[in-house]
Amino acid sequence: MKKAKRLAAIMFAATMALGTTAFNVHAEESGEPITITFWHSLGAETSGEVINEFIPMYEAEHPNIKIDMQSFQSDDYQTRQLKVAVSDGSQADVFHSYAAGYSQPFVDAGACLPLDDYFDADKTWDRLQDGVLEYMTYDGTVYGIPLTRWAGVLFCNTDLFEQYQVEYPETWDQLLEAVKVFRENGIVPMCVGAKEGWHACMYQNAFAMRTAGAEYCNKALVGEETLNTPEIVQSAQMMIDLKDAGAFDEGVLGLSSDEANMEFMMGNIPMYFSGSWSAAQVVSEDNQVAGKIKVMPLPTVEGGKGNTDFLGGATACYMINSKCEHPDEAVAFATALAEYQADKCYLLGDDITCWKYDVDESEVNPVLMEINKLSENSTGYVLAWDTFLVGSAIDKHYTLVQELLGGACTAEEFAEKTQAANVEALNLEK
Repeated sequence: MKKAKRLAAIMFAATMALGTTAFNVHAEESGEPITITFWHSLGAETSGEVINEFIPMYEAEHPNIKIDMQSFQSDDYQTRQLKVAVSDGSQADVFHSYAAGYSQPFVDAGACLPLDDYFDADKTWDRLQDGVLEYMTYDGTVYGIPLTRWAGVLFCNTDLFEQYQVEYPETWDQLLEAVKVFRENGIVPMCVGAKEGWHACMYQNAFAMRTAGAEYCNKALVGEETLNTPEIVQSAQMMIDLKDAGAFDEGVLGLSSDEANMEFMMGNIPMYFSGSWSAAQVVSEDNQVAGKIKVMPLPTVEGGKGNTDFLGGATACYMINSKCEHPDEAVAFATALAEYQADKCYLLGDDITCWKYDVDESEVNPVLMEINKLSENSTGYVLAWDTFLVGSAIDKHYTLVQELLGGACTAEEFAEKTQAANVEALNLEK
């Protein structure tokens, strides 16, 4: 209840500060009733609550418009439901999607509405931060309305580090030493749920960013370079080395992301590599780690080409069905929601907004503010690989990382098979 009241108070204050700007994008006079269908899988309590609060306010400002919203479980939506719907044209008028390779097939199939003309008419470009449309632009045309950007960081439980007198790891060698000390004291050092491939893949993706650099990874993932390199092999070997050092729970392949996340939030695990979206949860009074968090960049790697890069970037977005009956109204709603949602979620600590916003830093989640400051000096970003990869290469990538952790795949086999899967999937998409 306390959290709900805080959310309502912050949203009310923000609405008063913004006036009606967020709701007047392409505002229409009340007329013929219009229904806009809307899908999303942003079920996290912060994003979900903000969306649920916004829609009634938007409908009140636009009496002739009804928003028919459906929310879905994130994993099933991302891996199956949305792809199936787009394949037969049954997706909603406005649908939550992910940039780069994930949405490339949707754009190639003509399922998404081009947005440049709308951005011109509403001067949307002027309200967005620089660089946030990079992964939502295909062949020079924008198809996505961005929400937030994220940065991957290492969340550290200060209580456990201080209790066992462990040095916060700034380098790979220091990370291995921290793992060793915690294991000697009967503590599982790092949090990961490999039952769902994406959770474990974040670690390998981040290691590859350190070894190969963001610029190279960005090119290799779209087929402009190869993923079968010594640097990618090294990133896979780092996963094996962590597993062999006892960094993860012995039953890691059977743990879901939610279960692993819960262990960290209960104060049982000292280190958790996650996206900035976790900032809201770690400060919640419902968790044992509130007030006990230090965030750090992923430890550097000797000789690494991406030691000042970050895993992350702007990927979550709203897209418009190209066959939408009322495209003007759909774009207007999606733009208003995206700007409002991104700003409010930033204020609440859910992620970093893609929109220009003059925020009172005293009102922002301090952990998220620290992540924002850490990532400001990033020399490059690379999205999580499952956002970049297309088609069958995504599931193959999940399987290969799980096999690394299960001892069924060597680092060399990982790089070779990942490259082969990427080449095959990219050729099928052509």
